[in-house]
Amino acid sequence: MTDTWSADPRYTDLVRRRGGELLRAAAMLTGSRHDAEDALQEAYIAVSRSWPTRLFGSESAAFAYLRTAVLRKSIDLIRKRHPSDDLLERTVEDRGLLRFEEDQAFFARLQHLPQQQRAVLVLRYYLDLDDRRIAELLDITRATVRSNAMRGLDKLRAETRAVAEKR
Repeated sequence: MTDTWSADPRYTDLVRRRGGELLRAAAMLTGSRHDAEDALQEAYIAVSRSWPTRLFGSESAAFAYLRTAVLRKSIDLIRKRHPSDDLLERTVEDRGLLRFEEDQAFFARLQHLPQQQRAVLVLRYYLDLDDRRIAELLDITRATVRSNAMRGLDKLRAETRAVAEKR
């Protein structure tokens, strides 16, 4: 049997070039690099098995498929490892506040949010998904997405102000 993972250079090239981006998104969702790596590995394996049967019109469509698999595996992992945690309820507007890769202190504050709020903010602002898509991925309503985004941003703003006042 041929290993589909290594047999298709389009897949391995996509994973090589965009894997870091997927790992960062998974780490932001799970709150742990180790968990993110686990989710990424599971997604890579699942996608590699179905890759030959999929026809993608563009690289962006192939990447969107892979990204969705990584996000779902990350969310599944959160649910398995933290079954008692509630996952979502908030809303957001201030895109300028969220510069994930530029501010390590912000990333640390993001990790203190409840998982559902963190997931909504990462999906919305880091991965630029709309509320409908976020609701589908997290299996919640759009109103819950908006509520979680708002509450998460409010908490981040409050922490940012508190840090600024200490300076």
